[in-house]
Amino acid sequence: MNQKTRLGLTGMQNLGNTCFMNSVLQCLANTEPLTKFFLFEVYWQHLNRKNALGTRGRLAEAFANLVQDVWLGKSSHVAPWDVKSWVARKAVQFQGFAQHDSQEMLSVLLETMHEDTNAVSKKPYVEMKDSNGRPDAVVAKEFWDALKMRDDSIFVKLFYG
Repeated sequence: MNQKTRLGLTGMQNLGNTCFMNSVLQCLANTEPLTKFFLFEVYWQHLNRKNALGTRGRLAEAFANLVQDVWLGKSSHVAPWDVKSWVARKAVQFQGFAQHDSQEMLSVLLETMHEDTNAVSKKPYVEMKDSNGRPDAVVAKEFWDALKMRDDSIFVKLFYG
């Protein structure tokens, strides 16, 4: 298979029992707006190196390198060691090589990479009012506006709304 037909057709090496992680990474690496964000290095402008809720940008960088390997690399498969390592540092349940749930991995990846690229460095305290019988649309907009005051990243734009 030549390079032009390989674009995106790259497998991931199983690092023990990491098929749960590989399936999530393949899905994310093939989500077009997210792929473009990382492949064309737009993410560099959005890295939040000060946010301790993430990995200070390191997981986002590891994922970007993985996306570049999947889409532009010459190998038929890649080993996502760096992504696994940063996820395990953030969520200790992913240390080692045991089988886990894909949804749990997805949740950790999305939340950590969101914090790695969150434009909000200092999250304000937002007190939420009870709905008190107000229309759902009004309450939903109020909650969404409050969320955006604390969380602003491509992950919020693609996956939260």
